[in-house]
Amino acid sequence: MLNSVGITFLIMMVINFLLEITLNFLNLQHLKKKAGQLPLIFRDQIDLRTYEKTINYNFDYGKLYFLEISVSFLIIIYFVFLGGFAQIDSLARSFAPQGNYLSALIFGAIVFLIKTLVNLPFDLYHTFVIEERYGFNRTTPKVYLSDLMKSFTLSALIGIPLYLGIIWFMNRAGNFWWIWCWFFIEAIQILLLIVYPVWIAPLFNKFTPIQDGELKNEIISLSEKVDFPFQGIFIMDGSKRSRHSNAYFTGLGKKKRIVLFDTLIQQMKVPQILAVLAHEFGHYKLHHLKKVFVLNSLLSLTGLYFLSHLFRLNSFYRGFGFTHPSNYAALVIFSLCISALSFLFIPFFSVLSRRFEYQADEFAVKNLKNPKSLSEAIVVLTRENLMNLNPHPWYNFFHYTHPSPVERVKAIENAINKLMKKSA
Repeated sequence: MLNSVGITFLIMMVINFLLEITLNFLNLQHLKKKAGQLPLIFRDQIDLRTYEKTINYNFDYGKLYFLEISVSFLIIIYFVFLGGFAQIDSLARSFAPQGNYLSALIFGAIVFLIKTLVNLPFDLYHTFVIEERYGFNRTTPKVYLSDLMKSFTLSALIGIPLYLGIIWFMNRAGNFWWIWCWFFIEAIQILLLIVYPVWIAPLFNKFTPIQDGELKNEIISLSEKVDFPFQGIFIMDGSKRSRHSNAYFTGLGKKKRIVLFDTLIQQMKVPQILAVLAHEFGHYKLHHLKKVFVLNSLLSLTGLYFLSHLFRLNSFYRGFGFTHPSNYAALVIFSLCISALSFLFIPFFSVLSRRFEYQADEFAVKNLKNPKSLSEAIVVLTRENLMNLNPHPWYNFFHYTHPSPVERVKAIENAINKLMKKSA
């Protein structure tokens, strides 16, 4: 029987689901409406055939997303309100009646396995049907299976100590367990930032030091100009899995690595690659990553604080179908609540992220020899990755962490014009 906690959660879940469905529907209808209407700013760089391909690609992806969120919603409804969690909890407790770490591990493993199996068909369809249909996929079944096994192993090696560590703090650290737990989580995150480029990323891709030549020299020159310390420049074999292109930097302090997808080098000229990197350097120099890290840390601390008050209430567990209170049940409920309330936070993070993107673009414009190469790079990324040129305004507001290509190119042109007026 539903109590007030369960009813509140159900209302939040329904609101979140209906909002996602509505936004996705509006975006799909907007795609149809804009078919054949190539934005004026891109007409000299993208032909109508490529534009139609972009429309179809994003439409297919939107239809898959519609199905995925619908299935996820129904599964959550089953587990919360129709006894699914109670059945898993009963199974876990049959191995460890006292509700110790073994039962927590069994419960967590079953929930993780179910989540993986639910997501797997959608990921397979996305990779081997949609991505294949539009010429992006280069992942073989062998590579996909290898990635799956590696990801599963890493999830276990990282997730199990983190999961059991949190439960240990909840059991042993007294009323202020949530503070110690927060320190523990943040320490793990920082450790992962350190080990990811050296130990984790190479498990999936090959990273080759860039060869001497114009590109390397220009990158070093740009990094010195903006005072961006780094350890090395590497080419990643992104083409092993996909034709999509990107560039990023990873690591902390002077141990940072600049990473270029091999597909990016194939698709862009040297000035355009420099423009992409200047944008990434802008994020570093403007402390965007630090700000996001601090913000996420504060939200994590706030969430743990509220959990420290809720997890002692029996009604908190009954509202989600659990017959016995347990720390591992509290963690599952906490993650579900965060998901249900996501519609309140996502717009804020999206707006903040887009603001950071505009700022990084402006930084790049000010520090490039040829500022127009940035808008050229955006055009190449848009064309080669079939990015949606015309997202619905509301979908864009809620979900886009980057400005739409049209908005972004216009902002870059405005920044260039301002720079030219100042230098005139």
